[in-house]
Amino acid sequence: MLRCLCLLGVMAICVFAVTLSYAVEEEDIVVYYSFDKLSGDTFTDDSGNGNDAKLVGKGSLVDGAFKQAVRLNGGIVQMDANDFVVPIGKNGEITMEAWFYLNEHNAYDGIISIEAVDAGCCEFRTMVNPNFNPFWDAGHHADKSLGNFQFELDEWYHYVLVADGKDGKIYVNGEFIGEQVENFEWPEFKEAAIYIGAGENPNVHRVEDAIIDEVVIYAKALTEDEVQESMELSVPGVLAVEARDKLAVTWGELKTDF
Repeated sequence: MLRCLCLLGVMAICVFAVTLSYAVEEEDIVVYYSFDKLSGDTFTDDSGNGNDAKLVGKGSLVDGAFKQAVRLNGGIVQMDANDFVVPIGKNGEITMEAWFYLNEHNAYDGIISIEAVDAGCCEFRTMVNPNFNPFWDAGHHADKSLGNFQFELDEWYHYVLVADGKDGKIYVNGEFIGEQVENFEWPEFKEAAIYIGAGENPNVHRVEDAIIDEVVIYAKALTEDEVQESMELSVPGVLAVEARDKLAVTWGELKTDF
């Protein structure tokens, strides 16, 4: 009887540890828009951090890479400035991730833009330049691009920027495309706004007609394996797999010990 009680006690501790570990990893996600539901003009922040965003201008829900997505053909999705960006500055790392599908492309198309209140311009953004190449800024207004890859119209792409102040890495459809050196001291911004479908402010570098899905911003530099897993499973799938695997490992250790 005592042995059973001890076993149950250890199991409870391990389950708590698994939950704690899961919560810490989940906190790396500072913003997540699945775009699966539009309530009036509001998209809920599915990270649970309360960073809800609004559809401003013309847009609608359509079929996406995972369930629903937002089609922007004259509008943007905007989150008003708040302190969500603080963990990014403290950790000195960021990952910006989205699926997108271009119906039209004439100039610069902004996919995700993070604009800090107390800075100047273009602190973080992922874009498509006029030549259909990946184009970005990672912490400071130092435009970077890669000429070895071209996006195309009428195709879904999983587009990811990973940066840590040393360099900015681009992944497309789970594959590492290339990087550019940044080498700057990572800033600690206090507040920032988010513009999805624009590339600097609400009226600059808007997409002409594009579908955007699964926008995620992490206060963490994802590894290539993590980028691929997120592409394949989306955020809920990744978190569910991680939680399951940790529980399986913990239970395996328990059986070995007893």
